This record gives sequence, C-alpha cells and structure tokens, in this order.
Amino acid sequence: MVHEEYRHDHDKGWLAELRWLSKVRTFWQTDLNRAIVDLADPRPGERGLDVGAGMGAATVLAAKRGAHVVAVEPGGTMRLMCRIRRLGNRARRRIVVEAGVAEDLPVAGGSTEVLWAGNAMHHWVDHAAAFAEFARVLSPGGRLVLVDEDYDDPEHPDHAEFAGHEAEMTPVNVVAIVAAMQGQGLQAWGNHQRLAGVPVKVVRATRPA
Repeated sequence: MVHEEYRHDHDKGWLAELRWLSKVRTFWQTDLNRAIVDLADPRPGERGLDVGAGMGAATVLAAKRGAHVVAVEPGGTMRLMCRIRRLGNRARRRIVVEAGVAEDLPVAGGSTEVLWAGNAMHHWVDHAAAFAEFARVLSPGGRLVLVDEDYDDPEHPDHAEFAGHEAEMTPVNVVAIVAAMQGQGLQAWGNHQRLAGVPVKVVRATRPA
C-alpha cells in the first residue's frame, strides 16, 4: 500500500502529519466502514486482518464482534491514531496494530480467517504482489472483502471533487482483480454496487478449504 501519495507525505514531514490529523473526523467512523464489516462478517474468535486500517474504524467494529484483529497500516500518523483508539476500546486485547503494506503483510501464512480493506486498493502499488500475499495469509476456507468507492460514478456525492483520482494512483479494475485472484488459486468474484448509499467496487474471494 505504499503509494506515491504516502511517499510524498513522508517526505513533507510534519506538514503531512497535520494533513492527516485535519481529517480525523472523516476517517474516524463512517457508514461505509460499518457496511464493509457487515460484508466481511467477522465472527467471535476468528482471526481478522484489516489491510490499510487507517485510524481503525473497521478494526474496532470487528473486535467488538469478538474477532481478533491485526490492523495493518503503512502511515505512522494513522497507526498512532489507531493505537490511541485501541487503548480506549473495551475490545483492545483483541486488537494488534502493525506497520506494513498489502504487498508484504506482517502475519504468518494461513493465519487469517477473514480479511478486509476499505478504500485501499487504489493505494496498492503492486496488485499482483498484494493478491499473492492474501492467498498466503488466508487460512483454508478463509475469505476476503475489498471495497473501494467509485468516485468516477456520476451518482457518487463526491464525484465532482474526486472523479479521475485513480488516474493519479492505481486503477481498480474489478474484472482484472478477480482474474488475478483466481490466478492465485482463490475463488473470487466482484461487481459494482451501492453500499452505504454510495457506488462502490467490491471484490470478494475465498481460499478453498
């Protein structure tokens, strides 16, 4: 998930830190986070992985459901906020915050029963490497849910502001992503749909038992 945007932010130092802190309210919790966790359906006792966890919005929701969650996030400011949030959460013993990227996940092979990512796919530099990692870390029968908002859809409320943003990042082509995951031995499918009231691109997959 180390994209040029992250690299540029790290180069800017404290200015980048202020940029992320200014968006605390935006990243803290949204209806989309809740919808993604509903799709992933983490269950009590399951081992979960939140890839590109940000400030931990989906992480804490999954932990509250009883899952043990590793929140993986490349951004230092985001990890700090996630750790602060963890301390104030009753489910904190079920949450671990780690530095890492989708292409090199800091968890053991076969250790994850449910994996999810929200608005992260467009940050991943090497989709092939990321999907290989997902296949590696998922346990037999494990499942994943990836969701990115489709700002290019004219019906998205933020279309005017963010349309075309993928041209500066990594394109999220659902058909290509599904094919790439199938090439990793995963059973995958995806579509464009509405989730939490906004158009999104959704990719789902399972590792055969």
